[in-house]
Amino acid sequence: MSEPAPRRPGRPAARERKLPSERDWERSALLDPRPGPRHPQLISDGGGLPFPPAALAGPREPLDPEDAAVGGLLAHLTARAAPKRSSRVPWKRSAASTPTAAPASLDGWRLLARTDGEALFARGLPPQMLTMAFRRDGRRGTWTCYGSSAARPLRATRDGIRASSWRLDPTQEAQPEETVLRVLVSEQSFASGQRAAGRVLAPDIYVGPDELVLTIFVTPVPGFQNNTPNPETPVRIALPHPVGPRRLIDGALTHFSPPGAPPPTAGSD
Repeated sequence: MSEPAPRRPGRPAARERKLPSERDWERSALLDPRPGPRHPQLISDGGGLPFPPAALAGPREPLDPEDAAVGGLLAHLTARAAPKRSSRVPWKRSAASTPTAAPASLDGWRLLARTDGEALFARGLPPQMLTMAFRRDGRRGTWTCYGSSAARPLRATRDGIRASSWRLDPTQEAQPEETVLRVLVSEQSFASGQRAAGRVLAPDIYVGPDELVLTIFVTPVPGFQNNTPNPETPVRIALPHPVGPRRLIDGALTHFSPPGAPPPTAGSD
């Protein structure tokens, strides 16, 4: 077990998360989950459209440069690869000192999701994946990049909302006969340091013979929100069956294994 990194002199220690009181638990929402699949049907890294996991696992189809959205991607890559001028003064520039950029290429890029007005492209595979999201200008018909994301975690997505993580109430151990779980939800979106009370949706639940997968979604707060850390939100989940011997799993994050890689070990969920 590795030791924690030494703290810098004069730097305060990280503040421990304050646990809810019993009164908070009594007043917390009691949610009835709805049946869901073991693995999410749609996932997202937050950089654009959600997409099915099969879009990563399947073979990469070559992109057509004649497609308008693909043309937008190629134009964006070309602009990024263009060399910067070394000087604004013409007589201080020379052809020898100007680097020659390699031509932009579509090699390694794949289409993950597409609608009439948006497209999401990716290069590489998780955990080292870069995505670029493009949007179509309705009047001009051109496609421009409006967002990119690099090496961000993939989360289950439902109705355009990325799943938020949760953990069991650390003050109580879940018993086999338990039919109500006390969980602490860590909202995934910025909410200016607010709890998610009243915004936690009915979660998805998968009950198997040896595992119970719970995936929780929180409706984001509209408008601009600063990145002040959100406190955990206490929520009670009414289970359709007792916990029994099942392992409790947070279904928010998706662990992608490249083709040929060994399957994840038990407990990696």
